[in-house]
Amino acid sequence: MFDTISWYFFIPIFVFIISYKINRLNAKNKLTPSNIDSQLERVIAFLEENGGNHVSHLLLLQDKDVYWAAEGQVLIVYKRIGNKLVVLGDPIGAESLIPKSIEEFQEYSVSKRLKPIFYQISPRFMALYHDTGYRFLKLGEEGIVNLHNFSIEGKQGAKLRTRLNKFTRNSFTFSVIMPPYSKEILSELKEISDSWLGNQKEKGFSVVSFSEEYVSCFPIALLKDPTGNVIAFATLATDHKKSITIDLMRKLPDSPHGTMDVLFIQIFKWAKENGYQICSLGMAPLSNVGDCKYSFRSEKFFRLAYLHGNSLYNFKGLKEFKSKFACGWEPKYLAYRKTFLPIVIIQLLLLINSTPHPKNVVDKIKYLMKKTG
Repeated sequence: MFDTISWYFFIPIFVFIISYKINRLNAKNKLTPSNIDSQLERVIAFLEENGGNHVSHLLLLQDKDVYWAAEGQVLIVYKRIGNKLVVLGDPIGAESLIPKSIEEFQEYSVSKRLKPIFYQISPRFMALYHDTGYRFLKLGEEGIVNLHNFSIEGKQGAKLRTRLNKFTRNSFTFSVIMPPYSKEILSELKEISDSWLGNQKEKGFSVVSFSEEYVSCFPIALLKDPTGNVIAFATLATDHKKSITIDLMRKLPDSPHGTMDVLFIQIFKWAKENGYQICSLGMAPLSNVGDCKYSFRSEKFFRLAYLHGNSLYNFKGLKEFKSKFACGWEPKYLAYRKTFLPIVIIQLLLLINSTPHPKNVVDKIKYLMKKTG
């Protein structure tokens, strides 16, 4: 097992080797993907009927493929990289069919001489993965807000309440708009997104990215300055089980201090007024990973990345921000079979850092959620 110094030394070498091998494997052993374009209406109808998971809205990025297990009764969302099929989240469908679908996807992968990996799974089905021969690595935690209990009253909410009151006095306004959107508003949101990104590039797979096609599928929360210009926005992924996810979040770099705090508070108020019960804040990567002296060495390595990689990835900052609002945290895991874990991690990083290229199919799709109350 590598010690910490060895990890730092070998990672650049691993990246080069794995990138080279991935390109060769993709060329040598092409897998015909499911056509998400042609299946999108079926997928959305399935999600509306069966619900989804914490990342099912990312299907609308259209950078992933779908596999129908259990004779079309279970939906598995995945993407290939190298010799891996990386499933995003747990299979979606009737709980009684999940064990069969995990085993079926395993057999499908083996038939293609590929290895399945389940990324960001919940604790709910871990016993089923274990029974199918999977091992686990903690990836982080999803922040959850119970909207019924959320409040900025009292001593604990004093700072947030003061911030909200200041923005209100200074004539900042909040609203939630519904699709379809005009070219003007989409252009304004793109400018905000571009300025927020700066020299960075968009990510993909498990990380949301901006495209006019994607944001046009959701309600959008807007925070405007006194002149009526948008300074921050967030897309709101909702489902029929009365839960909501604050999805893509962007703001102007010169927006006032506390802008995102106010945007979040207003979203919570709006969601509660419209009958939503739970709000997901998304993942806090590496949160509470490897912080026990008995943790696996791989998780202790991630703990070092969490503590000392803040200048690059802002892991601690993201957790601290979401902790202002979250009333609970749900751990998420990587489920993998016998494989060399450092290679898996590098493949995941390459997958997430590949920019998605969604197709223009807005006119073909139904919006993931057509009702907001």
